[in-house]
Amino acid sequence: MEITKEQIEQMIKEGKSLKDIDLSFAELDGIDFSGQDLSGAVFTGAEIRNANFEGANLEGAFIADADLSGANFKNANLSRAILQRVNLRGANFENANMFKVQLMVCDASGANFTGADMRQSRLEKSRFRRAKMDRANISQSNLRATDFQEASFIETDFSYSDLRKSQLQKAWFENVKAEQVMVYGKKPWLEGTKAELDIEQIKAPNWDD
Repeated sequence: MEITKEQIEQMIKEGKSLKDIDLSFAELDGIDFSGQDLSGAVFTGAEIRNANFEGANLEGAFIADADLSGANFKNANLSRAILQRVNLRGANFENANMFKVQLMVCDASGANFTGADMRQSRLEKSRFRRAKMDRANISQSNLRATDFQEASFIETDFSYSDLRKSQLQKAWFENVKAEQVMVYGKKPWLEGTKAELDIEQIKAPNWDD
């Protein structure tokens, strides 16, 4: 039997530990997890739309096949968390600690990652369309085959990252740090300048392989 939202809210009210809790398939839309220690928690199949995780600790959490659209992760700690096939559309990760996060086959369209620490992360095969990546640090990361169409990269650092097969149509690059980035064809940004991208000019012959 799945735990209920009311039971979780009672545990929070009583100050009980939520560390390593299993919230698989729980329906927790709109719940307030702000400031809570959810390190090691499991959220498989959970529905947690528009929830508040501001300042929460989700280090090492496992989230798969869940709906976290519209959730607020501002200033949260998601370091070493694993997210697979998660709906993150419109979520807010402003200034979040996402060091070594694994975000695989997720949909983060329209999400806000402004100022997030995403160093050494894996963002493979995910969708970040129209996402705000401004001032985020995504250096030393694997961004292969990720969809960044119409995303914003202002003062973003993605040095030493792998962007091969990423989709960058209409992405906006401004004052980015992009030392030794792996990308097929010509780099789509101009350091220190505003740069619009014509993907047809940088496509490699094997782009769609």
